[in-house]
Amino acid sequence: MRIEITIKRLRNLILMGIVMTCMPALQAQDVDFSQFFNNPTYFNPAYVGLTKGLKVRMNYRRQWTGLSGDYHAYDFSADIADRNIPGAGGIGIIATSDLQGLGLLKTSMVGIIPAVRIPINSFSVFQVGALISIISRQINWNNLVFSDQLDPRLGNIGPSSFPVPGSSPITFPDFTIGGIYQMQLNNLVGTFGFAVHHITQPNQSFLQDVAPLPREYVAHADVVIDLARHGGFYSRARDIKINPGIFYKQQSTMSLLTFGANAYISNIYFGIWYKDQIFSQKGFGNFVWLAGVNVPFSQYNRMKVMYSFDMNVLHNTNFTGPSHEISLIFELDNAQLINPNRLPAVERSEMECSPF
Repeated sequence: MRIEITIKRLRNLILMGIVMTCMPALQAQDVDFSQFFNNPTYFNPAYVGLTKGLKVRMNYRRQWTGLSGDYHAYDFSADIADRNIPGAGGIGIIATSDLQGLGLLKTSMVGIIPAVRIPINSFSVFQVGALISIISRQINWNNLVFSDQLDPRLGNIGPSSFPVPGSSPITFPDFTIGGIYQMQLNNLVGTFGFAVHHITQPNQSFLQDVAPLPREYVAHADVVIDLARHGGFYSRARDIKINPGIFYKQQSTMSLLTFGANAYISNIYFGIWYKDQIFSQKGFGNFVWLAGVNVPFSQYNRMKVMYSFDMNVLHNTNFTGPSHEISLIFELDNAQLINPNRLPAVERSEMECSPF
């Protein structure tokens, strides 16, 4: 058993080494989160300050657990809205990190997100947001195994002649821009958005070559239907809401289409989504099952905990295994960036939608 495990791990390291030697031609893809609705500023910076108050989100994803080199992705974001500053939607921060290929490749990103709010009328608004970030990518060259290190009988017996470029990470700036239109009609709130990531297509090569990071295009739409409205403390316990939506993403030869719906009943969330993901000509189909709970600390403050499970539905991709994702969200509706007493009164004729 130990020999089989060692051979399997060695095979994965060899494959990773081959991939890294071809890095100039490789076009890396961004990490996907199945719960895009619980990690909105990662996909579209225009979500910053879209709803009132402070939002703090933490997300963890473990993808393709059937592989020994599965993916681990972490995301933290916080944004706050402030209607006391005319034209200001809000401001946010974000930090992400992911580990790929047995931890051999690590990518990190930190950024700041300003957003501008443009009221159209009493039932619709438009927001524009931008993400200005720094991306860092690093390879653990010491754990790679190249073909010239291997002997047919003795295995890994010596160092490689491959010139390692160094252990320092590559770092480069990156820019994203997005827009959102939101409207409210009676008990229905519709949100439609579009974003472009990696606008300048920064060079991500490790080998002093040119390997541009491909632009990523994101489009999404969803509707929140509020089926019950009640007043009083813990009123959300009697709320019934349905949130169908669709999400599309395209980057280089990869495309992702997700559609489905979430429901909220008596502080409980549940949902089902379908993901159709294509890498070049290889397709991956997944059903995403979601369950969660809303914990109201008060009428204006709450915590949300949600878990989702990605289940493969195509027999030829079952070897990748399932994926797991956890989200922890804090929402403080009355938090403000600036004390309103220090500023002239601002007329608030525009709508304010409560979060789902």
